[in-house]
Amino acid sequence: MTSLRFRRPIEWRATVLLLLPTLAACNYGFAGGGLPPSINDVYVTPIENLTTQFALTEPFTLGLLDAVRGRLGVQLAARESADAEIRAALTRYSDQASNFAGREDVGAEVFQRRVIITARVEIVDLASNEIVWSGSSVSGVGEYEPDTESEEIGQELALENLIQKIIDGAQSQW
Repeated sequence: MTSLRFRRPIEWRATVLLLLPTLAACNYGFAGGGLPPSINDVYVTPIENLTTQFALTEPFTLGLLDAVRGRLGVQLAARESADAEIRAALTRYSDQASNFAGREDVGAEVFQRRVIITARVEIVDLASNEIVWSGSSVSGVGEYEPDTESEEIGQELALENLIQKIIDGAQSQW
């Protein structure tokens, strides 16, 4: 490895002066990401579940609470002390064959199924009563192989995907 040696102090100063604009140009930061700076504490309303899959309510709620805390950088709070409120409703559920082959005398052999969970979500700034972010039809998808996996695997994957899309949506606004 070679070292950089300067013969005179003036060469050193000249090099620093030449590199200074380059280093200054590298001093960047990301503006935004997450919620507005005035929002530090968030209340998540009880999740409304309009689907026939009532067992999805608890894992969606727990996953959303965890993601809001961990990925949005806010604290959970009671409504009275919150800066914002997250309202969510699970609105649609489907489990459909996504990869199959027709079989004579059997109908179809299904190799893969796709669970789609859709939600309506709003994040409301309680001080201004303005909607910070909303998604009227945010969907998460999870696939599973019915021969070796259960529908619950598809549900878990779809919920993870749905929650990530909600967090991404909230972060993309700022």
